[in-house]
Amino acid sequence: MRSDDEARAVLAAQPFPTNPWVQVTDEAVLIKAGYNEAMQRMLRWVPQARWRRDLRCWWVPLSGAELVRSVLPEISRLAEAMQEEGGTASLATAVTADLNSSEVAHDQTENGARSAFRDAARLLYGSDWQRETARALGRDEAALACWVVGQAVAEATPRQLLHEMCLLMQRRAADIQAAAERLSASLAQGFPEEG
Repeated sequence: MRSDDEARAVLAAQPFPTNPWVQVTDEAVLIKAGYNEAMQRMLRWVPQARWRRDLRCWWVPLSGAELVRSVLPEISRLAEAMQEEGGTASLATAVTADLNSSEVAHDQTENGARSAFRDAARLLYGSDWQRETARALGRDEAALACWVVGQAVAEATPRQLLHEMCLLMQRRAADIQAAAERLSASLAQGFPEEG
């Protein structure tokens, strides 16, 4: 394993991709996910990685940065799942909520919008939804990711982001429908049986 100085040099040349769950400091890699056994099992092979109760995050020495990089997608998925278990609204709740209702508290509306947006993006793009959604909407990936996890203000209002996602899904649905019709027409032309 590398020394902290060697790890700093590698990180300077190849920084971590933007990730709302992982922050690299001069001393350590901080994983901003709650404590749970799954994360503990994932990090147990990283020497000196530990849960820091005072910081409310996982602390990994810089010497373990490349090991963290190797499992970064898994860390992100686990951290995201942990947040979802923490009480964000479901897609059904978010879709039926009236975003303009004065009876709905602002934070609940924000959580519902983020949850609906995230669920729709996952449906469209699967595990790499953050990058692909940002590209498709012409948005900054880091800013969008931070908004989705509730750590920053979005580039647009939740209503605007949901509207853009809705239009994107409608375009994709139309493309899928057209492709299905072309496939159906090809099948209707008939093909000889293989034997």
